[in-house]
Amino acid sequence: MQSLRMPRVVERDRLSSPTADGPTQPRSGVTLVEMLTVIVIISLLVAMLLPALNAARESSRQSACGSNLRQIGMAIQVHAQANRGDLCSGAMDWQRDGSVTSLGWVADLVASGTPTGKLLCPSNPATLTQAYNDLLNLDVTSWQPEDPAVPTTWTCGVNHKGKAAENLPDGTQKRDPCEEIIATEPTPSTNRDTLVAERIYQEHYNTNYTASWFLVRTGVKLDATGNLVASGGGCEASPLARGSTYGPLNVNMLAAGEVASSFVPLLGDGRNADQLERPFGKFSTGAPLVPAFTRGPVTNPAMAFLTVPSGTAREGAAGWWAMWNATRQDYRGFAPLHRGVANILMADGSVQSFKDGNGDQQLNNGFTADTANGYSDSSEELPRTEFWSRHELRQP
Repeated sequence: MQSLRMPRVVERDRLSSPTADGPTQPRSGVTLVEMLTVIVIISLLVAMLLPALNAARESSRQSACGSNLRQIGMAIQVHAQANRGDLCSGAMDWQRDGSVTSLGWVADLVASGTPTGKLLCPSNPATLTQAYNDLLNLDVTSWQPEDPAVPTTWTCGVNHKGKAAENLPDGTQKRDPCEEIIATEPTPSTNRDTLVAERIYQEHYNTNYTASWFLVRTGVKLDATGNLVASGGGCEASPLARGSTYGPLNVNMLAAGEVASSFVPLLGDGRNADQLERPFGKFSTGAPLVPAFTRGPVTNPAMAFLTVPSGTAREGAAGWWAMWNATRQDYRGFAPLHRGVANILMADGSVQSFKDGNGDQQLNNGFTADTANGYSDSSEELPRTEFWSRHELRQP
């Protein structure tokens, strides 16, 4: 007897559906809800990791900034050894100190083989110093009669042309770029822009660190009335002027000052204090600039340069000696760029970090908070016991 066989049933995939050509392949995919969930999770992870990544990146930049300052500090010490103890020849300030390619701490270092313009603070959005506004825009026609070899011809005792032209073996002359500007392009022009870009900026005469007043001015010269002396008629009498001060810091001055060298600042992270007035090279109008050096001793809290009233005696609580001792250094040219911390090179070669404790983007060294100075409170972030702020290096 023939056995009965049950017909075989082919089970189809529940997700398949018949077509004219036969059953389709199983479909797979991600739903919209699943995709949005993944996106939200990734966004949360990124939000959690981003602050840590930014902190790590800024920590690396701060370390690089400190390393550059140490390298500059070593080059300054080498310059002092070769120049009778002078730490530098001045500030990078064409009007007040002279040719920026012959004079000033930046020119000193470039001349010794240190490319200062490449040793910038990577955290600073400002990558130029304030001198570039003068180099590009200043009408220097009045400086044309100056002779670098004859100091009596210099305006306010400043050698704006720098080194005299040098005759080379091939018969050409090597000219100081600042002298060439004065001689051939004394007013702003595209030719002058090109000269500044090629002969000054590209040759590394630049910085985004701000020098301290002590590095480039040391102390004030006072007359018998307690007021600042000047270089001559028409020349400014202020803590900013070379003629009113003792000029660049010397190691002997530092030693005689009885102040620990670790308390005396030389250079620090520069504040964005100005804007480029004329474009040149890769820089556009409005590019931020740092000041050449801090402003020196000023009154508290008005931040004004001291002028002693006529007839004021030297001695006594109201005397001009006491008035000068009440001034403090204006260090607002330094900036806490590294998440509220500023790197400062000190005279002993160390790089110290100082924190902006109240978040006002300034470092207060003992000023009473006031609308004139912009400090949000009077807390001392540059302690007077660790950061020298008087008008001279001598103890009171």
